[in-house]
Amino acid sequence: MSSANKNEISCLLRKYFSGTLSPGEKIRLDSWLEEREEHRVLFERLHNDTRFAEEYGVFRRVDTERAWERFREGQGLGRRRRIGTWVRYAAVIMIPLIVGGIWWGISSGRKEKQPLVAQKSLPVLRKTDVILELADGKKMVLKGKQEKMIQVGEKLVVKQAAGELVYSDSVGNTRVDTNILRVPKGGEFKLQLADGTRVYLNSATKLKYPVAFEGEERRVYLEGEAYFEVAKDAERPFFVVTDEMTARVYGTEFNVNTSSENGVRTVLVEGKVGVTVRGSEREYVLKPSEMAFYDRGSGKVDVREVDTDLYTLWRKGMFVFERESLESIMETLSAWYDVEVFFQSESAKRLHFSGHMKRYEQIDEILHAITDATGVVFTINGKTVCVSR
Repeated sequence: MSSANKNEISCLLRKYFSGTLSPGEKIRLDSWLEEREEHRVLFERLHNDTRFAEEYGVFRRVDTERAWERFREGQGLGRRRRIGTWVRYAAVIMIPLIVGGIWWGISSGRKEKQPLVAQKSLPVLRKTDVILELADGKKMVLKGKQEKMIQVGEKLVVKQAAGELVYSDSVGNTRVDTNILRVPKGGEFKLQLADGTRVYLNSATKLKYPVAFEGEERRVYLEGEAYFEVAKDAERPFFVVTDEMTARVYGTEFNVNTSSENGVRTVLVEGKVGVTVRGSEREYVLKPSEMAFYDRGSGKVDVREVDTDLYTLWRKGMFVFERESLESIMETLSAWYDVEVFFQSESAKRLHFSGHMKRYEQIDEILHAITDATGVVFTINGKTVCVSR
């Protein structure tokens, strides 16, 4: 099939799934479906794909012309006239996955999916246990689905539910101790603090916090990534402290990520956040849909508008990448799947990929999608992944 025909069919399929296919275009699509049995099979696979179906409602709300245009530009296919109003959502990154999946088997008749070079395939992700460390140094393993009451301080008992720990808002005369939650690679956990603030902790994250808040402020300490839904309290500001910076809030939703080697990201979803770098008095005040990025190399803070879904959908079990470097993507996958990643080519690190997929799938599926889009080869041996071109 020629490149022009591929582009035409991709466009028709895009319009079909976004509900904008005209009667004339439907006739052309039906004709293509009748040409070969594999066309029909691939169409049905796409139509029944559960990952796509779950995001279908969101996808339909996107300006697909703008999304498609960005995909074409990224693939060097030239520019076309844009139509419609852009709805800011990262579903634009679904376009490469959809089209990539379609052409996986079309470009050469019954072409099979390119296999990974693997001595032993990685196992399905297994949820790991979270560790709760009490003030006296005692460590407790929090089993994922257990539900019980546990003692975390002097005369203080909290509720452990499925994947969540809930603290009471009253401690009476109890001494205010500090607890630490450690979420290992491949794990995640939810926490409700004593003031009602909810915290979603991502893989490879540590949070230090008091069992109750006393005084004029609320302060927690973070290493890794967490999403905060801060309970409103105009009299007591809430602080998230990391090694390099502090976020000051009152009542808001935001995400903080210290995991990247390059720097720290603070993304505001709603409300108001002020970010201050350690050793500096300057405060960077964020508005909703803005991100403050602290660059560890330069020591500077860059504030810019972003699509918050790109940085927060992890708490709903999704990986979302938009033209992200392969080095950064593999860093994220390494933390979640608990694998070691080695690049055999520096140029491979600089390749970019866009994708939107579930976190609970085997890593093989994600690597296949990246291979199909970029041409890199992944060699898997046990829990080690080597990347080469």
